[in-house]
Amino acid sequence: MVSNELRFALAETSAGGCKVAVLMGEPGSGKTQQAHDLLPFVRQRGGMLIESRIESLNWSNPLDSLLLGLSQLSQPLSKHLSDPSLSGQDALFDLSRRLGLIVHEATEVDLSLARHLQLLVGQLLAYASQQLKPLVWIIDDVDLLDQDALAILDYLIEHRVTPYLMLLLCVRNEQHNAVVRWKTQAHCQLFPLAPFSVRDTVNWLIEDQQLNPRLAAEIAPFLQQTCQGNLQLCRFLLDSLAAHDLLGNVPEEQWPQRLQQISLQLRTPEAESFFREQLSALPETGVEILQSASLIGMEFDARLLHDYLPISAVQEHLLLAQQQGLVEVISGDIWRFVHPHLLRLAQHTFEFQTEAELHARLAQRMMKFPNFALQALRHAQQAGAIFSLAERVKFAEQSLQIATQVFQQGSPLHAGQILEQLLALLGETVWREYPELSERIVAAWCATLQESTQLTDLHALQRSVPEQASQRVVYLLAATHLRLALLASDYQRAFVAAEIALDALNVPIAMRGDRWQLAYVFLQWLFYRYTRKARLQSCESVQINAAQETLADLFGPCLFSRPRLLAALTLKQLSLTHRHGFSPATSGAKMGAALLLSAVGRLDAAFEVAQQAHVLAQTYPNDRQRHRVPILDLGFIQPWRCNLQQLLPEVWRWQHNAYLHGDFEFAGYANMFYLGHSILNGSPLLHLEKEAAKIDEDLRHTRQQHLLPMSGAFRQFLHNAVHLSNLPPWEGLGAFIQQSTLGELIERNDAINVFNFYLSQAYLATFCCAPEASKAALEQASQYAQSAKGTVIAALFEHLSALSACVVPLKRSWWARRKMQKAIARHQRWAEQNPSLFACKSALLQAEWAKAEQDDEAAQHFYLSAIESAREHQHHHEYGLAALYYGRFLLGLQQFHHARQMLNLALEQYESWGALAVSAYLRREYGAFLNKKTPAKL
Repeated sequence: MVSNELRFALAETSAGGCKVAVLMGEPGSGKTQQAHDLLPFVRQRGGMLIESRIESLNWSNPLDSLLLGLSQLSQPLSKHLSDPSLSGQDALFDLSRRLGLIVHEATEVDLSLARHLQLLVGQLLAYASQQLKPLVWIIDDVDLLDQDALAILDYLIEHRVTPYLMLLLCVRNEQHNAVVRWKTQAHCQLFPLAPFSVRDTVNWLIEDQQLNPRLAAEIAPFLQQTCQGNLQLCRFLLDSLAAHDLLGNVPEEQWPQRLQQISLQLRTPEAESFFREQLSALPETGVEILQSASLIGMEFDARLLHDYLPISAVQEHLLLAQQQGLVEVISGDIWRFVHPHLLRLAQHTFEFQTEAELHARLAQRMMKFPNFALQALRHAQQAGAIFSLAERVKFAEQSLQIATQVFQQGSPLHAGQILEQLLALLGETVWREYPELSERIVAAWCATLQESTQLTDLHALQRSVPEQASQRVVYLLAATHLRLALLASDYQRAFVAAEIALDALNVPIAMRGDRWQLAYVFLQWLFYRYTRKARLQSCESVQINAAQETLADLFGPCLFSRPRLLAALTLKQLSLTHRHGFSPATSGAKMGAALLLSAVGRLDAAFEVAQQAHVLAQTYPNDRQRHRVPILDLGFIQPWRCNLQQLLPEVWRWQHNAYLHGDFEFAGYANMFYLGHSILNGSPLLHLEKEAAKIDEDLRHTRQQHLLPMSGAFRQFLHNAVHLSNLPPWEGLGAFIQQSTLGELIERNDAINVFNFYLSQAYLATFCCAPEASKAALEQASQYAQSAKGTVIAALFEHLSALSACVVPLKRSWWARRKMQKAIARHQRWAEQNPSLFACKSALLQAEWAKAEQDDEAAQHFYLSAIESAREHQHHHEYGLAALYYGRFLLGLQQFHHARQMLNLALEQYESWGALAVSAYLRREYGAFLNKKTPAKL
């Protein structure tokens, strides 16, 4: 029984599970009743059941009907009744503010965007389910939801697991695209409900509808034949029979006549014949009104039926049709046909009007009501050639205005549907004869595209745009293609789209990223710099500013897969700035220039250029660059001279700012910088492991798929360092990053993620004093080292490589010695800039080199200097590493007592840091020696 299975799913939810139950069946098959039957069991467990009913007549905003259900949480969560006058979205914001889920006012944070709504609904449900345990949300008529509302359910079902929450969805069509997607989820269960049999129908008529048993037995076969067990349609027909007073008791001699009357209402041929007679009894205008109504559907709004008759005249004709038993009023202006067959009859009774004329009149009338703009455009298309081009353009202006309002109200997908129908109505003429209108329509439509899954729709339009379309249209479509490709982390498509967009803006540049291109762009930049005077005003060219924004959007793809192209595009931006003046994206280009300078070792110049970038970001304000510049500065430039305590408050501040502005990409970068620099600076690993789990969840919720491999590598490093295993710590794989994932990253040349993974392995092997393993990982990382050039991560790679060269015995040539001396000199310069990060590393490298050169006195001096530096800066990880290497050095000198002290000190420091797995590994390696049983083996 479905009810038993639902109760079992409820029990799992009450135990902390997250369940999605989909009740599938035709209208009236008992889905809603099955859902409501759970109410007593929910109350027994102290939980709550809320419901969203998607009203069939609320065509304009099903999203509002969905969100209104959440307003029922007001009383149990905040002890306030929800204001019934608020819309669903406003009620959601009001409740979220009272619960503290929104800290800023809506004027500061644009919460109307679809993705923000998804996150807010997810946060509210997570909070509510924790308080109520369990929370059951019934959503009736899921088939009637538009794409905006379905996007919220997609997010809740596919991208979020909320304990103690049960989504109970009532769906008519099991082949619905959303249901097909959802049923693949592990926590989703499907419950198909079969239509009633004749016996079920008889029982239902007697028990639920209180019909006379004899009457129920007589009409049940008719209902089964007509409705096939659809209870909703059965109720509709029973209402029709009741309206004709055919359900009351009659004397025995009148019983055959009563059955004949009921048969007329329920049997198709007789009913059609009867209704045809009734239609012919109406006047010409009345038939035309019903014909127009039939184009809307079973239920219709009387206000939409005529363009030249006043509403009162329309009502008179409908009342006449009601007297003939053809239609019935539901409430106010809302009417419906009394029998489904009337739709077909009315549509095929075109004696006075052609169908095209009816569609045209209906479209004109509907366009006066913004809620019906989408239906109006569909009718206008069906009207065909009746509408002149001028009338279509007038339609276009009205529709564009309505779509803009709908988008601003928080329904981008509904607005997009209106604009798609508008383009279909105008046809190819709009591209050729109305370029300005086509640009405005395409710009509005592109703004509605907010999901990477909409790339298919975008491709379809791009293919259909003729050559006569303006370059602005080509640019808008390509720029949107770029934006959606970035959401999907599809860098190959992003580069292709960017190239098309830049060509359309007359700023061509190939997306190759090879040495020749970099050299060419560098020479071009030098030429402009030394032959033309720099323009120091702001750039007034819309095209150049758009090109600068497009180039700025490629920072992420270049950083992850084409580092040389990042340098080329930065120089291209600087050339454009020199020639045309400053644009809002110039500050980001300056940060790219600072990164280039740090890559060639000119740190002081990099600091100066980064400061210029901050000034430009303030002088030429831009919502994105305002937080992008400081995030890049804090991630790439400032770590060369600032310690973690100086960086962290600013990183969190700008990460929060990026999140509030919907720039989840750079909010994700800030999180990655926080994790990377925290590991590098020796933050407690147990705390970092918890933080990394939260950050990983945030990345998944904000769909930053391209950052998940880096997050996985960090989490794998933390897991391997903290959790005990039989494997050496650097060999652990599979907890958060799989071998297959690594293979995919290598295959698509995701350089920085592959580099980060192998560098993490080498770093962990270094803490374990496993030089061979460290060297093997560094050899793998060296193939991708170009991707991190100019960052402190690259400095760590150089440090580990130099340490490995000292520890692993090699034949040392004059060239190798000179190379090592240069590395030591660089370490010393870095230590002067940032002693907190590099002083211990510099001293340890010099100690290892002195040991390799067999200068024991100098080695001992530098070991002690490294230990002192780590102690001074309270870095447990470097303190432990320096003590470990010093202990091994003392073992070589056979100073066993002091060596044992140093090794014990290293273990203590590692454990204080939280690296329990590293400590356990070293205890296994040096256990006998530490227990004073035998000298250790080097």
